[in-house]
Amino acid sequence: MRVFDTERQEWAGARRERLFHADQYLDVRRQKAIRQQTAIVLAVAGLTFGVWALAWKDEPEPYRDPAATRSDTAQETSGGVADGVPPDQSSDSDADSDSGSGEASLGTSAASLPAGYESQQDVEGFRVALPAGWERDSRSSRYGIDVVDYRSTDGTRRLQVFQVLETSPYESLQAAQAEARKLDGYEPVSLSEIPGDEGRAAEHEYRTDEVAGEQGSGGGTRHVIDHRFEAADGERYALVAYGSDADGPDDERELVDTALLWFCPPGVRCDTPAG
Repeated sequence: MRVFDTERQEWAGARRERLFHADQYLDVRRQKAIRQQTAIVLAVAGLTFGVWALAWKDEPEPYRDPAATRSDTAQETSGGVADGVPPDQSSDSDADSDSGSGEASLGTSAASLPAGYESQQDVEGFRVALPAGWERDSRSSRYGIDVVDYRSTDGTRRLQVFQVLETSPYESLQAAQAEARKLDGYEPVSLSEIPGDEGRAAEHEYRTDEVAGEQGSGGGTRHVIDHRFEAADGERYALVAYGSDADGPDDERELVDTALLWFCPPGVRCDTPAG
C-alpha cells in the first residue's frame, strides 16, 4: 500500500510508508500518556479536597465556659426561670450542698436528741451524742484515732470510742472477749452479730467486777455493752458503754443506741439522723 506524502506532495515508497505508520503509533501513545497523567492529577486533586473537607467538618467548636453556657440557657428560658428556680432565688438543696465543704453527705431526715443528751463534735473528727456535762479524756492508740472516754461527773458511767484494727467487727469482739475473760467476775450475756447487719456490726454484752482503766466506779458489778460496727467511711469503730449493773441494763443500752444513731466518722458530713 502506498501513501501520499502531503509534505513532499508525492507518493511515498514502502520505507516512507513504514515511517508514516510509526509516527501515527507514537502520536497515539503520546495521547494515551497525556490522558493517564491528566486522570492522575484530577484524582490527586479530588483526594486532597476530600481530606480537607473532612478535616474542616470535624474541627472542634471554640471552647465555651460551662458556667457561661448555663447562664445563657437560663436567660433564654421563658420568664427568666431555669430548672424551676427563679434567678433571684437559690434552692435549699444548693445551700445544703455548699455547706458540705466537699465531704460526703448522709441522710436527710431530722430528729430530736433524747432528753438530757447533746451532740458532741469531738476533736478527733467524729460526732457522737451523749449525756450533757460529761467530761472527756483521751489517750493515744496503736491504730486510727485516739481512744476517747466520756465520763459522768460521778464516775459511775462511761462511753468509750475508738477505731478498730480488725476488718470484721465480730472477729474483733471475739479477740476482745478473750481479754475480758481475764477480768474478775466476768459473766457473758451475749456475743453475736447484729441481725440484719451481719458482717458489718456485732455486739458483746457482759458483766464484770473489774473494768480495766476505770477508777472511782464505786465498786459493785459493772454492766458493759461493747458495740463494734462499720461506719459510713468504711472503717470499723467501737462504742463501749459502762455502768452499774445494780440499776439494770437500760442506761447502757440507751447510751450505746443513742451514740450509734448520732455517730458520724471523721471526714464525713452527716445530717441529723432519723429518730
